Amino acid sequence: MKNSGYTIPELVIVAVFLGIVSFFMVSKASYAFATPEDEFKKIELILKKSASVYAEKNKESIIAEKSKYVLANDLIEAGYLADEEKYKGIKMKIDYKEETDSFSVKIIR
Repeated sequence: MKNSGYTIPELVIVAVFLGIVSFFMVSKASYAFATPEDEFKKIELILKKSASVYAEKNKESIIAEKSKYVLANDLIEAGYLADEEKYKGIKMKIDYKEETDSFSVKIIR
């Protein structure tokens, strides 16, 4: 009697392979459907992180002024941000909060 069909290990291997391939396809396809709002949120996050690092390095001057306006161009020149056209000209306000001894960054459009 001839058995035709696949064994369970063969089926498991194929299922795992298809799962891995579909994972990479879905993760790559998700970038194709990103909206402009998603892109701006990423840019905003990068700008806020860079401005926060800038604020920590220049803590004394910002504390003395309580707040400071900074352009993304300034962060690029100081080496806190990559030199990309999408960042240029964006203005940020860095505020110092005494009660928490921290900085908050607000993007001004």
